[in-house]
Amino acid sequence: MSREIERTRRARLCVVTAAEIEFKAVAGLLARRSSSSEQGMRVCRGRLANNQITLLKSEIGAAGFAERLTTHLAATRYDALLVIGLAGGLDPLLKTGDAVVYDLCLRARAAAGRRDSREKRDAREENVSLACDPTLSKLLVEALRAAGRSCAHGVGLTIGRVVAEAEGKLTLGKQYGAAAVDMETYEVLAVCARLGLPASAMRVVLDEASCEIPDFSRALGADGSLKVWPLMQVLVARPVVSVHFCYRLRQAMRALRQAAGVSLGVGPMVKPSREGGVGRQSQSPPTVDKSPLAR
Repeated sequence: MSREIERTRRARLCVVTAAEIEFKAVAGLLARRSSSSEQGMRVCRGRLANNQITLLKSEIGAAGFAERLTTHLAATRYDALLVIGLAGGLDPLLKTGDAVVYDLCLRARAAAGRRDSREKRDAREENVSLACDPTLSKLLVEALRAAGRSCAHGVGLTIGRVVAEAEGKLTLGKQYGAAAVDMETYEVLAVCARLGLPASAMRVVLDEASCEIPDFSRALGADGSLKVWPLMQVLVARPVVSVHFCYRLRQAMRALRQAAGVSLGVGPMVKPSREGGVGRQSQSPPTVDKSPLAR
């Protein structure tokens, strides 16, 4: 069922973040906030610019999050969902702190630059993508640019591993025509597409395409949380890279807090269906061809 987004005085927004640092940054923006644990998820509720915000934490990689999110959305009515967090830059023109609003999100089936001859890769499945709600994405871009934030809009890419090497990021950018890479957005958008809930993603670039970062995949637990001792080992293993990463992280987090504040104040509102609640699509999420980065 199609829906039209319009500006109103108040909106009920569901926001998804992954890492602890992202969750805390967004939660810190909310007034009258309360925290809880529901269906295995950390939840924070509050208000920003008169909008009612429910913040969910998916963990890095969002392992098992699709099922929990589906249950949550079936029980709670929202006007729109927004994914907010950090991302790796794939477009060489993007700098640390730049915001990227996704027009659509691709799912990468295999690691960049690695092709296993024993595994046949279905090009259609590999390049399947989900479109974000165009009106919501447009509102986000307009609001961010009006606030003086550097903002691009284009293709996002979700992949199931940390892309630490600059060569890998540049390869992904060329292969998929994507602006930024993360580990969660596609799965979240897929749930929203099935339920007919308008959704988009706003990511802030942490590591630029030409920059290497520590290989945090070695510090991730099965649930997507970072383990302290393995994390320390990862950072110590490449001290120079780690120092540069920490410097960029501070810059990116400052930009994320500012961009999130603007994004959550946009106030999109979806007209309810006649039946009420979240409408469900009768078809599977559409497959969309890749498109180049739009600016």
